[in-house]
Amino acid sequence: MSYQTLEVDLENGRVRPRGAETLPAKAHALLTIVEEAQATPKEPARSLAEAMRGLKVAGQGKFTDLSTNKAHLDDLGQ
Repeated sequence: MSYQTLEVDLENGRVRPRGAETLPAKAHALLTIVEEAQATPKEPARSLAEAMRGLKVAGQGKFTDLSTNKAHLDDLGQ
């Protein structure tokens, strides 16, 4: 058994090959629907520091690896 991937266009329920490729006269196939890319946001996402400032969170000014020091967040927001 062999497999072949072809890029196709769907229009009104009809499958058309995209480009110079041709479709076989008869075949069994699987169809994957690839949706158009989402529009990029107009504003860049906020950084973690900006988000924390927006929440008015006061830190200690030290870098801490939270994966090894989970107690660092015990006083968050106090």
